[in-house]
Amino acid sequence: MDPTAPEPENPPAYIAAARRHGIPLRQSAPIKRGPMPLQLPILDHLRTKRVILASASPRRKALLNQLGLHDVEIFPSDKPEDVEKGKITPEEYVAETARRKILHVYEQALRQQEEDEQNKNVEKPADPALVISADTVIATRSGRILEKPRDEQDHIRMLKHLRDTRVHRVLTAVCVLAPKDNAAHPGYELETHVEDTEVYFAQARDGLPDDVIEAYVKTREGADKAGGYAIQGIGGMVLIDKIEGSVDNVVGLPVRKTLQLAEKVIFKQGIEDDDIGSDEEDDDEEPYQD
Repeated sequence: MDPTAPEPENPPAYIAAARRHGIPLRQSAPIKRGPMPLQLPILDHLRTKRVILASASPRRKALLNQLGLHDVEIFPSDKPEDVEKGKITPEEYVAETARRKILHVYEQALRQQEEDEQNKNVEKPADPALVISADTVIATRSGRILEKPRDEQDHIRMLKHLRDTRVHRVLTAVCVLAPKDNAAHPGYELETHVEDTEVYFAQARDGLPDDVIEAYVKTREGADKAGGYAIQGIGGMVLIDKIEGSVDNVVGLPVRKTLQLAEKVIFKQGIEDDDIGSDEEDDDEEPYQD
């Protein structure tokens, strides 16, 4: 509001009443602006490119939005998740599942581009600059893999088991893919990382008896989540005692590692980790001279 502007001849009734009773009126507070965008080379690059998230998870999309990637294309994989759990470790299981998702979605995106190019009435989308996939599971102390609860009773049993065993691990495999700058086989760069966070459940004596678990299940908050709870919601308040490791990993996407992998597949194509490490070692061996 402009303080120099003349007041209206007929002010609103609430203003007139306040003046009659001698009640001071405050100016409206200025609109608060949000934080400035995070300026990093990889984010600046991706904000102008086509980025595909091979997941329908609203939580993963929200984490990318927080980084300023607001135009992420949601392209979930419809490939059956049929990796056998019994013959491999939980880490291998999530890594292989995320890898299968990303390759399937990338192939589908390229196939869709070809179809759109043949259809003259449809504009061909830009080439994908980056594809991101992720898979999250719970690994119990015995090594058992838990995913989403099948029904309400399974949900209750799952949460009671996590409480009674006190600590479990949340494993998220994040996989990133970018097309190669040259035509070298297989035509893309792909990197995978498995993030491991330990989560400690509250105990019955600390305020988590059976009836609290049953009440939480009825909220349906954790029905579509690995392990059956949402750390960013009510579950984080009533179920969880503490965590050791990355919080966003438990939400569903280890953000820092995702950015690191994206930098590697886009900006460091063809550079091996050993090459990067050897350069750092050479720098460390040079003594500082005044």
